[in-house]
Amino acid sequence: MPTSPIRPGVVALLALSFAALPGTARAACPSSVSIVDVLTCSDVITGRVSGSTASHLGGTTASTWYSCGSPYSPLYQTAGEDVYEFTCQRTGRVTLDVTGMDCDLDIYILDATCSASGGCVAGSTAASTTNDSVTFTCTALSTYYISIEAYGYSVGSSYSGYCAPSEGHYTLSFDISAGTGCPEDCDNGLDDDFDGYIDCSDSDCARDPACCDLDNDGYDASGALCGGTDCDDGDATIHPGATEIPYDGIDQDCDGSDLTDVDGDGYTADVVGGTDCDDGDASMHPGATETADGTDDDCDGTVDEGTIWYDDDGDGWAESGGDCDDADPYQGPGEAETCDGVDNDCDGLTDEGTECYDDDGDGYTEDGGDCNDADPGVSPGAVEIPANGVDDDCDGEVDYQGVDRDGDGYNADGGDCDDRDASTYPGAPELADGADNDCDGTIDEGTERYDDDGDGYSEVDGDCDDADPGVFPGARETGNYQDDDCDGEVDEGTDRFDDDGDGYAEVGGDCDDRDAAVHPGAQEEQNGVDDDCDGTTDEGPGEDSDADGFTPEDGDCDDADGWVNPDMPEMCDGVDNDCDGTVDEGCDAEEPVFDEPGTCSCAAGLGTRGAGALGALLGLGIAGGIALRRRRGGAR
Repeated sequence: MPTSPIRPGVVALLALSFAALPGTARAACPSSVSIVDVLTCSDVITGRVSGSTASHLGGTTASTWYSCGSPYSPLYQTAGEDVYEFTCQRTGRVTLDVTGMDCDLDIYILDATCSASGGCVAGSTAASTTNDSVTFTCTALSTYYISIEAYGYSVGSSYSGYCAPSEGHYTLSFDISAGTGCPEDCDNGLDDDFDGYIDCSDSDCARDPACCDLDNDGYDASGALCGGTDCDDGDATIHPGATEIPYDGIDQDCDGSDLTDVDGDGYTADVVGGTDCDDGDASMHPGATETADGTDDDCDGTVDEGTIWYDDDGDGWAESGGDCDDADPYQGPGEAETCDGVDNDCDGLTDEGTECYDDDGDGYTEDGGDCNDADPGVSPGAVEIPANGVDDDCDGEVDYQGVDRDGDGYNADGGDCDDRDASTYPGAPELADGADNDCDGTIDEGTERYDDDGDGYSEVDGDCDDADPGVFPGARETGNYQDDDCDGEVDEGTDRFDDDGDGYAEVGGDCDDRDAAVHPGAQEEQNGVDDDCDGTTDEGPGEDSDADGFTPEDGDCDDADGWVNPDMPEMCDGVDNDCDGTVDEGCDAEEPVFDEPGTCSCAAGLGTRGAGALGALLGLGIAGGIALRRRRGGAR
């Protein structure tokens, strides 16, 4: 190149700066040529051409000279070069400006052949060390190469544009977005390549770092494109390590499933179709051992079955209430004793009061021929005592000469109170017949017609335990494991009975045993009721989690973020602060964007509920330390 005044050497974009993403050389360029960057639409690139290597595109023979350039062409280049690539999206005029050079650099535009002699489209070879420019027409979908050649390294030091070893600097910017378009820049809010898709919605940005954490939660999206671990990159509350909310069908912590076994006992909660009736208690689940505690430990719908608190045989008595055989409905306190070799009434005696029992201890029962089992002096084989009016030896004959009209072994002189009735005599079994059969002055005692305990009810009146004056029809049921009111149910209406059939009694923690939806382990609903009986009402998703004065029911679209609620002003931070469904409305794309200053509970109540606090925060925070950031772009 002829000696000339100082020539410009830095390329500057006229209107809109480009972003540059790492790229690799196209096959059109020699393998020795390394592509510095693939240009897009929004960055300014500062670089330096090294003079320590030879030019890989230009040469000293006519076949390798650059065939274009103004004012000097053809021209050989022998020092090193920097090469950039870009793709034209729409046919149009493109201008490159160069500023900031410190020695003589030449700029060329090559077509897809990457050939200095055969593919040279335009160039600037002006002898300038300050500014330069190139204008050319690009064709839609065509690839071009920008070559910055260090001409000043190939001339002597006396040349005004000579490049010293530490020189060769330039800044390259590029303006093609408005007229011809360019590859999509993934975070500038523009449809750079005119395909109808902007930024991360454009498939060209699938692998761009700007599109791998769309919800700004610090975790890249999962999948082959981004290779991250965030299973829902559209929701900042969902990512590895997030707090899992049980039973909502959402995998907040990205471990592959929703939390449906809170107590970790291996059984899914019944509120989501599982079989665990209390997912807050690991001791309660199908197959667990039922214990006497007022709860349905094994989740089979029955409370305390198989324990001493449960009436297994349905006779109105549990073991804890005195049932000596809770597998036999005919054994229990208050049962009538029968001649069967069993302690029917659970009093420790067998067959007492029946013909099988030796009531007087003389070695004979009624079944054994004792004609008066209330008198130990009367029995078969006893010595007949003369003149006492009693058949002492039970042989059917009375020693007295008087008449035994009914032939029962007793006459009036022997104490027969009705000698016309053979079933009435001293020691006869008392029958429920309205007569004093045993002639003791009391009628029907020991039979089902007699009120043995004096509570006003006999067995025929429905008294299910006529030995206990506290047990009779209409008695008040108490928590004593007995059927006090003789209705066939034990302890109903007390704190030991599961009144609503939800598997819990009051002693088991049921805080409302009239409502089957209220019990320990129930799912808390937003209904003003302590559904799970933990002492707190409507806790969980319905609470104001971020303490900003709004719950989700009030319209808070992100109740984990105190900077988001219906009264919050829009803050240009990539978040829908005012919950109107639009993000950053009214914000200019180039204006500063707030970083929300850390985790804020906003307990002062932002929005109209805390406008004073918000005003002070925004007024002081911007001046005193609220972090500001710009959207990605600008000089690198």
